[in-house]
Amino acid sequence: MSAPGGGYKGLGYYDEKPQAKKPTGLIVAVVVAAVVVVGLVAALVIAKPTSSVTGEPLAVANPTTPSTEKSGPSNNPLQPKPTGKPKVDGWKVIAVNNGKELKTSKGYDVPPTWEPLTSSAVFGEGANALSLFTPGIFQKGFCTGSPNSFRAIAGLLTVPNEGDNPTQSKAAAQRVGEAVYTNKAGVKPQATFSEPKPVTIDGNKKASVVTATLAITPGPEDKCPTTSAAVSVAVIESKPEDKTSIVIAAIGDQGVPDAVPPADFEKVVTSLHPVN
Repeated sequence: MSAPGGGYKGLGYYDEKPQAKKPTGLIVAVVVAAVVVVGLVAALVIAKPTSSVTGEPLAVANPTTPSTEKSGPSNNPLQPKPTGKPKVDGWKVIAVNNGKELKTSKGYDVPPTWEPLTSSAVFGEGANALSLFTPGIFQKGFCTGSPNSFRAIAGLLTVPNEGDNPTQSKAAAQRVGEAVYTNKAGVKPQATFSEPKPVTIDGNKKASVVTATLAITPGPEDKCPTTSAAVSVAVIESKPEDKTSIVIAAIGDQGVPDAVPPADFEKVVTSLHPVN
């Protein structure tokens, strides 16, 4: 799952942060992402940002920059956050805490061979751009010459609170799948969806889970392509007055060596829980 260098982010190739160029659609989407960070914090009802959210929330701050906060691993975005025990036995916890604007007391679980990213991952172009916050990733850089390639990835995002919760979950699965696997020519993957399944996560939060299988058409410029993938999402039910709903998403290649089973993706997206 990768692509050649440059600004293209289709078929699983992600950007870690926005580039300092003219105000393109991608930069506009990143500015919107700042609002998403605030929405995540507010909706999770955990903590407020400790500093104002700027138009570049995805960039990793210079860890040597002086700060008025107390120094230490918990304030360094490059250091893993303390997480406590996973909900899924034998897995590891990814803290929903980037050490900057997004600081919460929640986490989600991923298989033990996954690792956390130190920045958000951006997919897609223009109005279709999508950011996954506090991602966990599997086989990062597996494709030679593409350090931002991967076989699977998970993280949090938000979607508009429009329609009922099951409808939102299907729309979220489609949005994530298209953002990650649309090729450079604009050909979107063909998705087959499961029926939305009601679940309860993070103690008592109602949510809907959808898993989709994706048939992918790689383009001639795509390196290490795949023709099949799976995506699972859990959309937490919002209050009618809320503008957005929180989504936990997991997506990855299928039909390749070491492919992550779709059943594991469902475990990931339903594992949100408190951490230490």
